[in-house]
Amino acid sequence: MTPMESVAARLNSPRFQRYMLWVGVAVFAIGAAVLVFTLVGGSDTNNTKPDKGFHAQLPAKATPLKNADGTTIKTYAQLDPQIRSDIKTFISTAVARRHLSDSWAVIAPTMKTGYTRASWSKGDALPVVPYPGVDPERVQYFLDYASTKEILLEVGVSGKPGISTRPVTFQLGLVPAGGRAHHWQVDYWMPRWTPPVPQN
Repeated sequence: MTPMESVAARLNSPRFQRYMLWVGVAVFAIGAAVLVFTLVGGSDTNNTKPDKGFHAQLPAKATPLKNADGTTIKTYAQLDPQIRSDIKTFISTAVARRHLSDSWAVIAPTMKTGYTRASWSKGDALPVVPYPGVDPERVQYFLDYASTKEILLEVGVSGKPGISTRPVTFQLGLVPAGGRAHHWQVDYWMPRWTPPVPQN
């Protein structure tokens, strides 16, 4: 057998072909990994080191809310009187669509975006689902939870005598107002279902 025939025989052997298959797979895998690394890594060559003096800070962890007496709040009645008063103000003004300017102070900035106090007081297209004729004395409150970052309530409202709108359950959320202790503002108010239009 000539040297050329010997080389040809080796190239055609199943063992050599399996060897070449594995070499090809390895080369392909390396090439694919380099491509993925290049695409995912991006081409930004800017320095990613943080500035001097930078200290990473995790968001503040929510903890159970305590009232002024230091009691962990588990019921609506345990909320501080100012919070309960602001909730009632919100319902008797923004929700009832009466004396709207009085609701401005108890509503969070997220709900007032794009409004001035004057435009809010006009009541045009407010982001608060209304319940005209609500009876503030017949509102029922159930506390879902209260943390240092959010308070969530279930609020059952019904109309004054003679109002035909059926009772509705709403969810009401409050957030701390500017970091001031015991001062909260409403930032969420939505019904569990869409209330029907009152019939006169």
